[in-house]
Amino acid sequence: MVETSQDWYRRVWMNIDRTKYAQVQCPKCGYRMPLFYTNEAECNGVRVACKGRKCSNIFEVKIKNGKQIK
Repeated sequence: MVETSQDWYRRVWMNIDRTKYAQVQCPKCGYRMPLFYTNEAECNGVRVACKGRKCSNIFEVKIKNGKQIK
């Protein structure tokens, strides 16, 4: 039996330990993106498009000391 990408996505999504990871949120609409980071994460210069309904806001993900800066 061949595993489809949708099956793989579901399996990985369900196995994420939500106590260790936080999700990136869109600063415009508040949609929680399927991007996860830990409390040790540092990030800047990464731009993503919001997947929320009717939003499509392109924003830069900035994370300092494990907290997202909006």
